[in-house]
Parts: sequence; C-alpha cells; structure tokens
Amino acid sequence: MKIGWIGLGHMGVPMAWNLSQAGFDIKVWNRTLSKAKESGLPYEEKIEELIKDRDIIITMLFGSDSVEQVYNQITTLKIDLTGKIFIDMTTIHPETAKKIAELVIKNGADFLEAPVLGSVKPAKEGKLTILISGDRDTFEKCRKIFEVLGKNIFYMGDFGKASTMKLVNNTVLGSFMAVLSEAYAFGKKAGLDPETVLEILSAGAGNSAILDAKKEKLLKEDYSTHFSIALIHKDICYALDIAKELNYPAVMTTQTFNLLNSARANGLEDKDFSAILEIYKKIANIKEET
Repeated sequence: MKIGWIGLGHMGVPMAWNLSQAGFDIKVWNRTLSKAKESGLPYEEKIEELIKDRDIIITMLFGSDSVEQVYNQITTLKIDLTGKIFIDMTTIHPETAKKIAELVIKNGADFLEAPVLGSVKPAKEGKLTILISGDRDTFEKCRKIFEVLGKNIFYMGDFGKASTMKLVNNTVLGSFMAVLSEAYAFGKKAGLDPETVLEILSAGAGNSAILDAKKEKLLKEDYSTHFSIALIHKDICYALDIAKELNYPAVMTTQTFNLLNSARANGLEDKDFSAILEIYKKIANIKEET
C-alpha cells in the first residue's frame, strides 16, 4: 500500500516514521515545506503530486479548520480520487467529520475518521488508542496500518461517533490534569514536599496514566510540548459545543475550560497542557524558593 501522509506536527512525525519503519511505502507533505524536509522521510513539494501517487492518504492536522482547508484543496485539484482511501486522524468536531466524509465519498474515494488517544510518547512507541468510524470493509483494508500506530483499536460505526468519543475522553484528560495540578499546588502551598505529594498521589487517588506521564513535568515545571494548551483548549471547545446541543450540563468540563482560558491569557498557549499548574500557582500566590 502506497501511503501519503499530510501533517508533520508533534504527533504526525513519529506516526509517519513508525509506518516507514514497519515497511510501508510512505511519502509526506506539509504546508510548511521545511517541516517535510526536516522529517527525514521521502516527501513531495506539491500536494497534487502526493495525491496522484498514493493509494491511501492520511491526514494529521490541528483541528476542524485546517482539515476543511486541506480536504477542500484536495477535492478541487481535478485529480481522479476514485478508489483512494483517505484517513483523517485529527481531533475534529463530529459535524466536520461527517462533512468531510460526505465530500470525499462524493468524489469517489473512501473515508475513515480515526482520531487517536495519547500524546507524543505513545505515538513514538506505536501504543496509541485509535477510534475509527466509517465503512467496516474499508477499516479492515487499513487494519494493518492502525496496528502499527496503535495498541488499542476500536471500531465505532457511523461517522461522527469516533470524534465524539475522542472529545468525551479529552474532557476527562483536561479535567484530570486540572485536578492533579490543583492537588500538587495545594500540597506545595501547605508546605509539603512536592516529590512526596506526587509519590503519594500515585499510590492513592491520583494513580493514573496521566500522572505517570506528567509527574516529571510537574516536578521540574518542564512544559516542553507533548500536548499543548492550544490543542486541549480546542478539544474542550468542541466538547462544550456538543454539550450545548444536547442540553447536557458539562459542569467540570466548563471549569476546566475557564482554567485553560486563563492559561492562554497568560501566554501559555503553546506550552504543554501540564502548564495549567502555573495558573494555580498564580491564584495561590505560590512563590518559588530562591
């Protein structure tokens, strides 16, 4: 299978590399050409050359707007898309997923909606969780691709369901990061040893994959980006949009959204979302020892 990969951000690069190392024939394209060159993977300078040459095209972009822009561009290239398979792995609004699916299928290709759970580390290790909506037969054709990229694979059925589940998951992700940051800052404010606080949380109520992944970031206040404030903020926006449509009272998610707004207002948008700790430190007037 000749695979084309579009989108070379923090997640896209390791995922594309995993496919290359698994023996897939892969070429990449990115709107910023320098990122394609820096990836170390075979690349095309023009998106039309990638689309013409590839059987399966995977997109891993920022959000709904970028996905719509790229797919609108692809479907206006006057290229015969018949028989090609497009897989979007971006976290997007469910209505966008349905819209893109309709657009792609209308142009003779097949489409799978396949957002992932996990950040850079599981992406590098091929241990993502992948949620898939679309035609089951198309999913089965692409199963080997998903098995390289992920450890847990869930087929969700109709378009929109995979994206909805991803957003439900990320309400937990964002809210739990907020709770862990609050507990950690609470312990510091109370004069407890920070390392001991996290060790006990890991053995107690805070025990989770999130704390395991973010423990060192909290201790060292290292906010180098694995999953940015901007991305989780975008996902929570989508989730609250759905909650509003359903008249669902997403109370905890709304509070998390407010904290993320504060983080963005304080210039933390491009930092890892563990940087939400800085908001608690500010609110609690926690001063670092000199």
